[in-house]
Amino acid sequence: MSSTFPFPRLKRILLYASLAVSLAPPTSAWADDAKALLKTMSDFLTAQKTISFTYQSSLEAVTPDFEKLQFVSSGTATLTRPDKLRVTRTGGFADLDVSFDGSSLTVHGKNLDAYAKIDGKGSLDDLIDRLMTAGVEAPGADLLSSNVYDVLMSDVTEAKHISSAFVDGVECEYLAFRTPEIDWQIWIQSGPQPIPRRYVITSKHVVQAPQYTLEISDFKSGADVAAVSYTIDVPASAKTVDLSEMQSLDELPEAAAMGEVK
Repeated sequence: MSSTFPFPRLKRILLYASLAVSLAPPTSAWADDAKALLKTMSDFLTAQKTISFTYQSSLEAVTPDFEKLQFVSSGTATLTRPDKLRVTRTGGFADLDVSFDGSSLTVHGKNLDAYAKIDGKGSLDDLIDRLMTAGVEAPGADLLSSNVYDVLMSDVTEAKHISSAFVDGVECEYLAFRTPEIDWQIWIQSGPQPIPRRYVITSKHVVQAPQYTLEISDFKSGADVAAVSYTIDVPASAKTVDLSEMQSLDELPEAAAMGEVK
């Protein structure tokens, strides 16, 4: 076989897909309504005082040997504006239960039999800022802010409405945005409930451009949201640690020694 590409059929598919995008009429790839669609989504989310959803997230990492790895987690989220949040996340390296009741943040690492608690009143926006200041990355937290549009549009230099698309069989509007440091894409459900169904962030200046992907399903709002407690019942056996010791709060495992396989 003369081609050096290991999957010739896949090569043709990728080529055709590339041509399809490059030959698409400008109005489909550069539509002026990308910002308007994002604003509609932002306004809808902000108007919901109580929401819940399930999610799956994946975070890519590139090793020093240029091997790309993907770490997948899933969980649930419930929030009541302006100051209550309950999130669970389970993955290969963590089993977390996180709650903010407006006056304190509790992070229970079930797999560690440990928990951290930080006192401090504030809104969800204050909480997100506090976590980022502490070095805790929460890429999907942008979608929980009180003004999603302003947060997401910060530093945006290009906005495109690519096309309609389907996520889990649900019709969506596919939008793409660029900033100097990252590119990000979002798939917004079409119709009267413009919720984000898929959100992808690409670190374009990092080797092999690793991505963070968040997929949302089972979205509910208002009276459809099941009752949830914003207080975690931590087992008596769990030890108290500093938040910085909760290494599993990140979606990546603790760094392995060179040559070690984890």
